[in-house]
Amino acid sequence: MKTIEIDDELYHYIASRTQSIGESASDILRRLLRLPASPQPFVLVQENMIDELKELARLPKKKQSLTQVEKAVKRVEFVLTSPKFINESKVVNRFLQLLSALYRANPEGFAHATENVQGSERIYFAKDEATILATGSSAKAKQIPESPFWVITNNNTERKGIILCALMNSLALPEELVAQVKGLFI
Repeated sequence: MKTIEIDDELYHYIASRTQSIGESASDILRRLLRLPASPQPFVLVQENMIDELKELARLPKKKQSLTQVEKAVKRVEFVLTSPKFINESKVVNRFLQLLSALYRANPEGFAHATENVQGSERIYFAKDEATILATGSSAKAKQIPESPFWVITNNNTERKGIILCALMNSLALPEELVAQVKGLFI
């Protein structure tokens, strides 16, 4: 028996083709390559099998693309567990970090969602600071990092949570994640 190194993607592919408990990697590969079940010295691979293998090698690898929701979930979870977020004492900075993650995960969805999230008298999101400042004499705004959007920032902690949760709901993020974020802004 020889030992070979393979990358994780190939290992998971082989493992996913298991048909019975205890089936070895060699057995799986023999089945996939249409080779005899037991090892035989100098097994000749049929000409068409060589052609099939060459064709498989030429095909571009399909990367698993994440949906917009999955991207947003991963980014938000990353921010929530990051030392930068955990060690941040200012609520407004935590608020901005999460908004930035949501924007970067789905810029188009974020832009659409901000149109639906606003107060009765105030605009919460805009593409420029002046639009937010025009909604009241005491309004304050900050630019969301790594985005063209500005957000109103002089709301209390609970209102920041409500804004985040409304945005996350509009982006169709999982209820559990929305509840987790809401719990941080009470």
